[in-house]
Amino acid sequence: MTESEIEKSKDILRRYLPPTAVDPIFEYIRRHKIHFNIKQTRTSKYGDYRCPSPNHRFHEISVNGDLAPHFFLLVMLHEMAHLETNLSHGRTVQPHGHEWQRHYRDLIVHYAQEGHFPKESLPLIAKYTAHIPLNRAAGRTLERMLMGKNNEERRCALVQDLAVDTIFRIATKPHLQFVMLKKNRTRYQCLCLNDNRRYTVSGEAEVLEEN
Repeated sequence: MTESEIEKSKDILRRYLPPTAVDPIFEYIRRHKIHFNIKQTRTSKYGDYRCPSPNHRFHEISVNGDLAPHFFLLVMLHEMAHLETNLSHGRTVQPHGHEWQRHYRDLIVHYAQEGHFPKESLPLIAKYTAHIPLNRAAGRTLERMLMGKNNEERRCALVQDLAVDTIFRIATKPHLQFVMLKKNRTRYQCLCLNDNRRYTVSGEAEVLEEN
């Protein structure tokens, strides 16, 4: 890449990442020749990793572009951990098994030690990464903190707060109406009443209040 191409790529990353994380993330993307994409809001996920295959010969990572910078970084590390797991184990292990969790923990700890996360999040990061399996409750609290949503002070209900059979709308797709069908760990099966199709919705999606 030329110097101008490098700066152009970094300028794009600066729109989404904490400033200190731009250079190391750029170098990681370049070192692994990742096809990196910024996506519009997706209700089912914040990011995605696609490993190389005979018909897809490169690593591909996508992250939603509407995320707060430090949460964007956390999602990026989540997907980078999938890449690291693929390099170490191929497709022989579970997507979020202990192998992936170790890579994710190591990435979070490294980026925290390098000063890329807020100081107030460090005790929670330490709790989250203290052992394998990762502390899931601490992880959810960390996500809310980095999203800019304090669990005790948040104004909006989240999909994960809803009971089965609740009818609701979400902030990212206010024109659609859903009914909760089944709760999973972090994502929820919902029926869209507008088109009678089933969707998977993130538990962290904000619910709109009905007037």
